[in-house]
Amino acid sequence: MSLWGYRVSVKLIGTAVVVLLLGAFAIALTRPAPREIRLVVRGMAFFLEGNELPNPIITLKAGERVRVVVRNEERGIKHDFAVPSLDAALNPIGWNESSDVTFSVPEAAGVYEYHCRPHQAMMRGTIVVNR
Repeated sequence: MSLWGYRVSVKLIGTAVVVLLLGAFAIALTRPAPREIRLVVRGMAFFLEGNELPNPIITLKAGERVRVVVRNEERGIKHDFAVPSLDAALNPIGWNESSDVTFSVPEAAGVYEYHCRPHQAMMRGTIVVNR
C-alpha cells in the first residue's frame, strides 16, 4: 500500500469512528432518563420514600427503564436490593448509605419479586409490570 493509500485509509477509519460516536451520542440524548423509584430501608422492611406501607407493590410499565435508589436507615445492618428474574441487584449498603441499580423492564406484563438477599424472609415485595 502506498503512503497516499494509507493516509486515505486512516482518514476513512477516523471519519467512521467520529460518525459512530456522534450517532451513539444522539441516541443517548433522545433516550428518556430512567424513571426513578426511591426506597428507604428501616425496621427490616422497604418503604417507598414518603410512604409508610412496608414492602410495597411497585407498579412498572412494560419496556420502561427504571432506576431504583435505596437508602439504608438501619444502624448496624447491611441491606441490598435484588430482582433476580430481571438480573438487577445492588451490593449491600451500610447505615446512612445509598446505592442504585438501573434496569429495563420486560416488554411483557408479569409479576416479579424483589427482596433484600440477606433478609429475604422479611424484606420482600412484588413488582407488577403492566402493558
